[in-house]
Amino acid sequence: MKKYLLPEGKTAFKANLHCHSTLSDGRNDVATLKKEYLKRGYSVVAFSDHNCLIPHPELNSPDFVPLTAIEIDVNGPKGHTYHLNFFSPEQSRNEFPPIERIYGTEGVNKLIATGNDAGFLCQYNHPRWSFQTPEEFVGLKGLWGFEVFNTGCEVDMHDGWGDYEYEVMCRDGSELPCATATDDNHNGACDFESPYDDSFGGWTTFFASSLSYDNAFNALKRGDCYATTGPEFKGLYVEDGKIYIDCTPVSSVCIRFETRRSGRMTSFGDEITHAEFDVSGGYQHFRVELKDSHGNKALSRAYSKAEVES
Repeated sequence: MKKYLLPEGKTAFKANLHCHSTLSDGRNDVATLKKEYLKRGYSVVAFSDHNCLIPHPELNSPDFVPLTAIEIDVNGPKGHTYHLNFFSPEQSRNEFPPIERIYGTEGVNKLIATGNDAGFLCQYNHPRWSFQTPEEFVGLKGLWGFEVFNTGCEVDMHDGWGDYEYEVMCRDGSELPCATATDDNHNGACDFESPYDDSFGGWTTFFASSLSYDNAFNALKRGDCYATTGPEFKGLYVEDGKIYIDCTPVSSVCIRFETRRSGRMTSFGDEITHAEFDVSGGYQHFRVELKDSHGNKALSRAYSKAEVES
């Protein structure tokens, strides 16, 4: 029996789940951002301005959905900080519940729980830029998503990747959040074509029957998504103890478990479009990575054994 890890028969939509506008410290207004993201094939942008939850229903169109979101920071000593995006279950929501900012796992878990209780999905942002150690994030509970790539941090400091931190979270934590790739764009370069621009570098692909606010939110909530800076998953399913992976041309495909167990297929160029690996036997979870010859990656979320075999 096939177990589809990414939905079959649904449309893939491109989303930036971390975006700043002139409503906080971004350089562009939301209408300009919609226009530029639409040009590049995006269907969803989460306008996650700092510490303010502002819906943008005026941007709704058949080909575009603005997610209502907020980025909340909790600051600690020596530059250590938690930045969390919360995505609203309702587009019209314009208030986040009252919170208390207390640095540390215990205090941040209370913040996450407050958002979760109000129906929000919580994404943990840019661990390297935030100077976060495993002790500061492994104990977090209630996360929906974990940024494995952030364009803004990569452009500014070559600190955009969080894939190792995601590996640590899945291996040593108690939960398996979704892997996301975002821009966190502020557009300080003032030119979308500039090499210094922080847009369009990483995105989250999600799968839904059609484009709407509810469909986008619920697809993300279900985990029907993956993170990428370029490569695309075209199919991902398990059958009879094997995982089958279809993708756009890449140079390497790797399956990683919570131990050193792994499987890998590699070529000298971007020649691989299909891979198969054994997923029988004992394990707690696995995830799949694609990599092309330019170093771009796509990362699935971590799938638990119980989920795969259900």
